[in-house]
Amino acid sequence: EVNPAMAAFSRELRSESEADVLGFLHALMMQISEHMTFDEDPTHSGTSALEAFGLKRGVCQDYAHIFIACARTAGVPARFVSGHFLRSDGVVHQQAGHAWAEAFVPDLGWVGFDPANGISTTDAHARVAIGLDYLGGAPVRGTRYGGGMETLTVAVKVEQAGGRQGQWQSQSGV
Repeated sequence: EVNPAMAAFSRELRSESEADVLGFLHALMMQISEHMTFDEDPTHSGTSALEAFGLKRGVCQDYAHIFIACARTAGVPARFVSGHFLRSDGVVHQQAGHAWAEAFVPDLGWVGFDPANGISTTDAHARVAIGLDYLGGAPVRGTRYGGGMETLTVAVKVEQAGGRQGQWQSQSGV
C-alpha cells in the first residue's frame, strides 16, 4: 500500500539509479533510515507502511514495511524478515526481536537490507521467519483462549557463542 508521496519517493530514487538495482536498494535503505525516527510509541504490529511513512516514526518492522512497499513499487520483489540482531554496542539483553527486508537482485538472489540500522545484513542478523509482510513473517503467531488475565513476558538475549552468533530466549506466562 503506497500513496503518491511514497510512490514519488521510490520513483525518484529508482530513476537516479537507472538500471542499477542494487544501487537503488542501498539508496532506498539509506533514505528510509534518514527519513524515519526510531520511536516505539506511535506504531503497533498492525501499522501499515503508509501510516508509518506519514508519521516518519516507527520501529524496525515499520522501516522494513516501508522498504518493501517502495521496492515493490519500483518493480523489485521484496519480502519481510523477522529474527534477531547481534548489536555492535555490546547490548545483549533486548526487549524484542528485530525485523528487516530482503530484496531480489538479479545474479545475486535475495539480499538483506536493515533500514532501521542503515546497514546491509551481515552474520549478525539471525533470520527466524520470512513472509510478504509482518503477518506472514511473524516469529510467533497463534491464538490463545483463556480467562483474560494471562500475561506473557519475553526476554531476548543475542550474543556471540563459540565463534558463531547465538540466541537465547525465555518465555514465562502467568
